[in-house]
Amino acid sequence: MNNRLQILGCGHSESVYNLNNNAALIVNNKLLLIDCGYTIKKALFNQELDVSDVDSIYISHVHGDHVFGLERIGYECLFKYKYRPALYIKEELYKELWDQTLKGSMSKIGEGEATLETFFDVKFIKNDSFKFQGIEIQTFAVKHTPNKPAYGICIGNKILYTTDTTPIPEQIKKHTFEVCFHDVTLSDYNPVHATLDSILISYDKETLEKMYLMSYEDNWLEFEEKVNKYFKGFVKEGDIFEF
Repeated sequence: MNNRLQILGCGHSESVYNLNNNAALIVNNKLLLIDCGYTIKKALFNQELDVSDVDSIYISHVHGDHVFGLERIGYECLFKYKYRPALYIKEELYKELWDQTLKGSMSKIGEGEATLETFFDVKFIKNDSFKFQGIEIQTFAVKHTPNKPAYGICIGNKILYTTDTTPIPEQIKKHTFEVCFHDVTLSDYNPVHATLDSILISYDKETLEKMYLMSYEDNWLEFEEKVNKYFKGFVKEGDIFEF
């Protein structure tokens, strides 16, 4: 199969029916996780993938549906499969990710004290860009929780993936892409996620027509007709986008 983005989950953090909003970038048969929430092992299994297939991980921000799966990936890779996946993060996420989130459950192992580097080959993203299997991945700041750093990505000038955000038209205009995956909430108001109406008034028609919506709540069927009218649609678990 060609290089592809594969949707591992498309659900809001409160979703019962959809898995965490995470994806896999697969290039030259190497897999980069785009975020790693608490449903990651089932998400991989559902796509006939395994923890051992994970070569690298990109973390956009520190919320449970994006990082709590790192404990499972870290433990299985280290103790079962005997390797450390690469972990691509912005340096300003490090303290929040390890000291404030993972350290309590992962810093003590049978062999003694552990650090984030015990489990992962940590690679800080410099100059808003890194490469995975020769493909350039640009990072950009998004507008999610105030005073909490969060970053979207643009993959090879082909795919723009916002992660969690409110509308960011000024950022999106800076990038070249063929398809966009944009965060949405189906509530009337949310201070940290883009509502459907806020997206419609923030982007031009050409951008909307390139856009799939992700990270939505379980009542998405109520909005499907409206979404199909203005967007490419709701992205679904298991969808594959080759490039």
